[in-house]
Amino acid sequence: MNTNTHYFIAVGLPEDVRHKVETERNKLKQAFPFKKWVHPQDYHITLAFLGAATEEQRIELTAILNEDTYDIDSFTLNINKLGVFGSQDSPRIFWLGVEENLTLHRLRENVYEKCKKAGFTLETRPFHPHITLARKWAGSEKFSHDMLMSEFTLAEANPSFQVEQFSLFQTHLNKEPKYEAIYTKKFV
Repeated sequence: MNTNTHYFIAVGLPEDVRHKVETERNKLKQAFPFKKWVHPQDYHITLAFLGAATEEQRIELTAILNEDTYDIDSFTLNINKLGVFGSQDSPRIFWLGVEENLTLHRLRENVYEKCKKAGFTLETRPFHPHITLARKWAGSEKFSHDMLMSEFTLAEANPSFQVEQFSLFQTHLNKEPKYEAIYTKKFV
């Protein structure tokens, strides 16, 4: 098992939204048999996955994040859909998505540029903002996208929240919750 500490930059969810999502997640667990459900304190939207990082790299990154400006005001994200990543028959990630938001994409681009400036090599996959709920399909039947439509969805709860900051998180693989914010930057 890989026990290296990894780092990422993400938008965390406020406590009240985490609680709403957790309440709905408990209902979803009945209909969607995934092997591992994410701890509510670990809900986030990843902006940049950094992987392993030395203390010097983290110090340089936080200095860049502190010095630079963001030209972004507070904005609202609306959680509005369920989805999966991976095999269509046996997905590896079950997630909540947010409405399309250009400010979120601009924030992600800003954060990406600052991470590159600090010397990090980042993924080049397209940005699909999401909140991971669970991992590894464990159902005896094949997963079907019709299940996403036929079962309760979080659109009924319509959680939304203001984004005013992002954080650098450290991963603790053998703890729960496993993500710890070690630096936070308010951009308003």
